[in-house]
Amino acid sequence: MRVEFDKQGVDVFIQLADVVEEAFPSVMVTEREDATPREGAFEVTHEDGTALFSKLAQGRPPRLEEVLEAIERKMKSDGVDPFKGKGGGAC
Repeated sequence: MRVEFDKQGVDVFIQLADVVEEAFPSVMVTEREDATPREGAFEVTHEDGTALFSKLAQGRPPRLEEVLEAIERKMKSDGVDPFKGKGGGAC
């Protein structure tokens, strides 16, 4: 899972990464480093590019539970057991 965030989003990114990686051991949360973050961005995407949450589109920061639910839905739609331990899939 990749996250694009501006400098105001650092604390939310750290909290989100901790919660996601604890809930889904097979998911690694990384900072998107291939481009300069857009101002006001907090964009959460699956490694295949599927948007899981967009602050730019929603106009607000994510709630942790809605990101967890989006990850679970995506993993299930990909045929991956979201609650399987390490090696169960990635996001």
